Amino acid sequence: IPLDQLRGLLRQIEQEIVSVSGTTGRTARLDRAWFLVMLHCGLRSGEMRRLKLSDLDLEARRVRIEQSKGLKDRIVCLSQEAVSALSAYLAVRRPAAGDHIFIYRHWPLSCTYCGKRLHSLGGKCSVNITPHRLRASFATLLLNAGASVLTVQALLGHKHVDTTLRYARVYAVSYTHLR
Repeated sequence: IPLDQLRGLLRQIEQEIVSVSGTTGRTARLDRAWFLVMLHCGLRSGEMRRLKLSDLDLEARRVRIEQSKGLKDRIVCLSQEAVSALSAYLAVRRPAAGDHIFIYRHWPLSCTYCGKRLHSLGGKCSVNITPHRLRASFATLLLNAGASVLTVQALLGHKHVDTTLRYARVYAVSYTHLR
C-alpha cells in the first residue's frame, strides 16, 4: 500500500477514536492497536489474532509469536506507536473468555474480523486494503528504510528469502516513519 494511503487509513482510524465513545470508542482503540501491530510488526492475521497477554512485554517493547506458520517461534519488536496503541486499548479492554489480547464482545477476534474492518475503514478513505497487504507493506517499508533482506526475512518468519522478496517492493523514494 502506498505510504500516503496507509497514512490516510490511520487518520480514518484515529478519527473514529475521537468521534465516538463507549463501546464504539473501545472498538476504535482495538482497531488502532491491531492495525499498528500488524503494520509495524509484519504479523499474519492469524498470528495477531492468537496473541495472548502472556506473549506481550510492553516494557521491553516486544511480542512473542508462537507456533507460527511452519511451527516456528519468533520475537518481534513493537514500535512506540504500537505500544501506545496497545496500552490505550488494554486500558479499556473488557474481561474475556480467555487470555487473548485482541477481543471483540468478550471473545477472540474471528478470522474475518480484520478483513471486514479494513474493508469498511478503507472504503471511507478510498483505500483498497487487506490484512495480507499490511504485511507486505511492513516488508516494503523496512526494505526502503535500508533494512537487509535477511532481517526482513527473520521478522516475517519466512523460511526462504525468495518468499520475502515476493512480499516487498523496493522503491527509489526514501520513506519516513509512518505517522
